[in-house]
Amino acid sequence: MTENNPKYKAEMDWSDLLKKPAMLFGYSYFYFVIILGTLGYLYISNLTNIGKNSVAPAVLSDSTAFVQDIPMQSARVIPPVDVMKVGISSPELVTKGKDLFKANCASCHGDNGQGDGQTAPTLNPKPRNFHTLDGWKNGSKVNQTYKTLQEGIAGSGMASYNYLSPEDRFGLIHYVRSFATGHPIDSPEELKQLDVNYQLSKGMNVAGQIPVKKAMQIIAGETKIGEVKISDKLKLALAEESSGADIFWRVVRNASKVFTGFSNSRNLPVAIDQFIKTVTADPIQFGFKANVVQLSAAEWQQMYKYIVTVVEQKEK
Repeated sequence: MTENNPKYKAEMDWSDLLKKPAMLFGYSYFYFVIILGTLGYLYISNLTNIGKNSVAPAVLSDSTAFVQDIPMQSARVIPPVDVMKVGISSPELVTKGKDLFKANCASCHGDNGQGDGQTAPTLNPKPRNFHTLDGWKNGSKVNQTYKTLQEGIAGSGMASYNYLSPEDRFGLIHYVRSFATGHPIDSPEELKQLDVNYQLSKGMNVAGQIPVKKAMQIIAGETKIGEVKISDKLKLALAEESSGADIFWRVVRNASKVFTGFSNSRNLPVAIDQFIKTVTADPIQFGFKANVVQLSAAEWQQMYKYIVTVVEQKEK
């Protein structure tokens, strides 16, 4: 029997296979090697320059190029306040704050301060619910909330309210804090420090300013809005110290679209009521930011007058 044949091997000798792989795969082994080598060549020959590391890495330009520009601001006088007095809630301040809240805050935070205003769905992060004590970015003490109104909150829909007088801001703070109980109380030292930080008891004269970018455009005289040079428009605004210009540049998204659309209207000047109704229905479509709906009636009047002045200047 073959089992008795000394040349017969009951098990496969793997060491022989390693020496002679053709015993397992036959001639297909050589085809496999050829195919694998071809695929490797195609892969290497099609590597991009970046894959070969033959392109030097890009280097960002100086970070000062990314500094946020200063805002448009009209010259104004800030009246002094007694911080130790207005820092404590009173019925008069809460009443003042209620009216200011409806005019400036309700569109985002809702009439009852629950963060459900008509523009809330368009904002990310969502507006604060003032009925809760958790998650206040700067804190809910009077001095902390004043900082929020003074500076705004970067990366959110919370803009600066530094166009309000200090007393108005304190009224707004006390009304907002009235939505919930349990807010932490400021110490006398904290209120004094708030006074020092913002010179509230002294008052001040704030000089007008324009963004650096716009100042450069004035010098270059290159950019135009419709047929009106920005330089002409800004000179007019600065000459009049127009608060309407300040409001306009705070809420405008595309100035060219605003002036062009306004000047192309068949019924010039457009009635202010119709103007407000049209813009608030779809601010982005008409060249404004979403926060334009937060303007008070007086601010709408000032901005409207400014736009009409610019358009009439263009048509002369």
